[in-house]
Parts: sequence; C-alpha cells; structure tokens
Amino acid sequence: MPLSIIHVIHSIDPAHGGTSEAVRLLAGTEGAVRSVVLSADDPACGWGADWPCPVRLLGPTKTKFGWTRNWEAGLRDVLKPGAVLVVHGLWQYHVLAASRAARRAGVPVLIYPHGMLDPWALRQSRWLKLVTWWAFNRKVFQRAAGVCFTTEDERRLAAPKLGKISGAQVIVPLGVEEPPDSLAVLKAEFEAAHAALAGRRIFVFLGRLHPKKGCDMLLEAFARWRAAEDPGGAVHLRLVGPPHSPAYQAELEQQCRALGLKIGRDVSFAGNVVGRAKWRELAAAEVLVLPSHQENFGIVVAEALACEAPVLLSDKVNTAPAVAEHGAGVMADDTVEGTLQLLQTWGQMSAAEKVAARVKARRLYEEQFGVRQARQRFLEVVEATAACA
Repeated sequence: MPLSIIHVIHSIDPAHGGTSEAVRLLAGTEGAVRSVVLSADDPACGWGADWPCPVRLLGPTKTKFGWTRNWEAGLRDVLKPGAVLVVHGLWQYHVLAASRAARRAGVPVLIYPHGMLDPWALRQSRWLKLVTWWAFNRKVFQRAAGVCFTTEDERRLAAPKLGKISGAQVIVPLGVEEPPDSLAVLKAEFEAAHAALAGRRIFVFLGRLHPKKGCDMLLEAFARWRAAEDPGGAVHLRLVGPPHSPAYQAELEQQCRALGLKIGRDVSFAGNVVGRAKWRELAAAEVLVLPSHQENFGIVVAEALACEAPVLLSDKVNTAPAVAEHGAGVMADDTVEGTLQLLQTWGQMSAAEKVAARVKARRLYEEQFGVRQARQRFLEVVEATAACA
C-alpha cells in the first residue's frame, strides 16, 4: 500500500509566503507516495491548481479562527489506515479538527510549527495564544507522534513552551527548487521589464512588507548607508512583496520621503511577485537583505542562495548562522545599527570577496537547501512515523 501523507494548513494563500510555499514544496513527493493538501480557503480563490498534488479547499471560513464545518467531512474522506497527517502552523481551527479526526481514525500526527513557537511570535496576540494553548494546542502536542523543526535554533527556542512531550523532536530542513532558467536569461528579462533599473546595483528585500520583517529599519539603515557610502546613488533598494496592509505600505512610503529617499529612483515597491517574475528579481539582485525580528527558516534565503545572491540577515533569521559560517552572507543584530552594519560590511568587501561570496552562496544551496534533500529527509521522518504507528 503506498504511503499517504495528508497535509493540513489554515491557508495556502500565496501572499502568506513561507508556510504555504513550504507545504507546496514538501507535498511534491515522488515515487510510491500519495500526498494531498487540505486548507480552509474558499474554493472560489482557485489556489493550488498548479500544485504538484491534489489540493482540497474546504472553506469559506466563518471567523478568523478558521472554523468551517467542512473540516470534519474533508478529513474523514482522506484519513485511511496507513496515512500520516501533517499539521502545519498553530493557533487556528485546523489544528484541533485534524487532531480529533486523526485520533478517531487511528492515524499518527506530525506537527510543523513553522516558527510559531518562537518567543517573538508568542508575544504577538499573547493572551489569545495563551488561551488557545491551554484550550487545545497543548493536548495536540502531547498526543502527536512528533514535532518537525526546520532548524536546530527553532527547536531550541521552542523548547521552553513544549516542556515534556512524548513525541520525537526532529530537524527537517526545508529546501527550494532550482531557478527556472539560467541567471543570465532571468536577469535579462528583469532588465527588459524594468529598463530604468538596467545596469543598477540592486539590493532586494523579498517577503511580506510587515513590521516583523524590519522594513522600517532597512529603510532607515539604507538612507544612512547611502548618504555615507553611496552618495552617487549607484545602489537601488527594491522591496518586493505584498504589504501587510495598505496603511503599512503608506507608512513606509512616508518614511522614504522623510528620509530623503525618492521612490522610483532610490527605492521601489514591487508589490506581490510570484513564479518566474520572483526568480527574475533574485537573479538581478546583488544581495538579498532580510533584517527580520523573527524568521523561522526564510524560504527566500534559500531561493537567493540558489541564484548565487549572498544574503544579509539579522541574527533572528534561524538560517543566518549557517550562512555566516559558510561565508555566503553576513549576520548582525535585528536593529537599525545592526542593519546598517550589514550594509557597511558588504559595501566594504572587495570585488574578489563579493565574487567568492556568490560562489559560496550557490555551494551552500547545493549542499543544504536543495529541494530533493529536503523532501528525502521529510519522507524518512514520515516513513518512520508510519512504521511506529
């Protein structure tokens, strides 16, 4: 009987970034494995049509908690003997529904918190999460066959919250696919689409524009760095990703004006960019800058490495220590001064050192962050879980 993996997630909205992309990549298993993804999205949205496995959208939901009566029927249809259920994310109804359904069906559960047990994340909406934890999340963890962490740092930071659980705690790194074409072709396509940026040095931020990501710190640090070390304006800062809200983007644009950064000339806001267009952005970038206050793994970090783009990261990005150790980028504090240090360190490198960093970035991707390695490790954990059920 082929191994059946049931992935359960609140939403696969592409605008949510990392978690939904991680599920898409893990669900692309091969061989004698059947994967299906269940989410609480409205079927009218059409998301998941291009995914590598069947996707069932069980919404629409009634509340932000993600409740819909369709969870029970949807799970009952797919939870068969020999299956393993993988719960992605926390704090919403899909966690409770999946745990209950798996218990009734006698199916083991693996939990992927995706950084949601990080102390920084737990401080956001603290009281609501505390109530949710004691109401049901705590029991879900106690009954789970295992918990999957993408890095050792994620596991370490989550340890105080987990306490003593019976299930295994395993490290299952994520990985990303290769760019869809050569970097030269992708960069040429970018410059053809953005003629004003052709030939410019581009520092790119890629991800949701959100206070958690340190966008405001990046703008302030960039303005200070540019005034001192790039007075000619050779470098363009490009912020790529959907805004947390229209109001937040308006705040960032106002900040640009206050800092004397001209939108279009010095800084640009690209909006949500996906698919081949996303790879064009990375292929055209000199570096990726991600000064987040908390980042569980950072899919975009692996994508940048695949494109030979060194990465400038805060020390709150859990993949930053590996990047710094391998010389594929720079790590500093998640402060304005730390972000300025990232830019200064990169700016002061020689041309030869920057070329070497690009080579090391690609090597690190090949050694640790390729999608095949990630899927193989994930399958090993799932198979071991099924064997012990």
